[in-house]
Amino acid sequence: MAIHPLRFGIVQGRLIQSPPGQLQWFPQDYWESEFFIASALGIDYIELIAERNHNPANPLWSDAGVNSIKSLVKRNGLSLHAFCNDYIVDHALPKSDDVLSQNLKLIERGALLGCQKYILPLFEQSELTLKNVEEYVDPLRIIADKAEQSGITVCLETVLNGAELITVLERINHPAVSVVYDTGNRVAFGHDLPGDICMLGSRISHVHIKDKNTFNENVIIGTGLVNFLKVFEALAEIKYQGPYTFETQRGSNPLRTAAYNLELVKFFYEECFAK
Repeated sequence: MAIHPLRFGIVQGRLIQSPPGQLQWFPQDYWESEFFIASALGIDYIELIAERNHNPANPLWSDAGVNSIKSLVKRNGLSLHAFCNDYIVDHALPKSDDVLSQNLKLIERGALLGCQKYILPLFEQSELTLKNVEEYVDPLRIIADKAEQSGITVCLETVLNGAELITVLERINHPAVSVVYDTGNRVAFGHDLPGDICMLGSRISHVHIKDKNTFNENVIIGTGLVNFLKVFEALAEIKYQGPYTFETQRGSNPLRTAAYNLELVKFFYEECFAK
């Protein structure tokens, strides 16, 4: 099998040591430095995040901030690919005009940056299930319509298994809606990772790489429950050609951990896609 160009991203904040107990963390006064670090490590893009609570100082929300991001990306030879809306984790998406409006405004910001993927983590206050899917159909279609106008794909991140996700996608029935396949979230709920990947096939447009243990805690990749060899064999089988975003634990040294992560995933990728 021919190997396609491999691209790596990393979730914003994972290249800088965060305050104790904060895994998903916007790096506040240090956010600009991550673009230089990513470039030095060979990472292609930073997956930008809008925080659980609105932060007007986040550069996503200002024209000056957007221009700064573009400048940093160009200066460091990076790209702009994906942005994620953590706001919906703490603010329920269904039946809330304010939360829907926040999503539409964020898509406009992502469009200014030229991003291609909009990640929607449908957890906690916005947890999507087969029981409540009808509450999500209309707002997700409105979000997808807005994203489609700018050539952005909406990527749903959930804890549903492959069959359940297909049911959800068929109910939403929108060409701009696809799936984020997150290795850590899936394994923590006992899902059949390679089976789900093969079942979902081309519905997967984005992959998050992380590892978890039996306590649903993020751990250094390769030390948890994820069998990365089987995951990459399945991704090769469906001919996945998208990028891989590290949403990983930082370890004691975020730069050393990131370098280790890159080499580990490159190994499994080359082992499976070169067959």
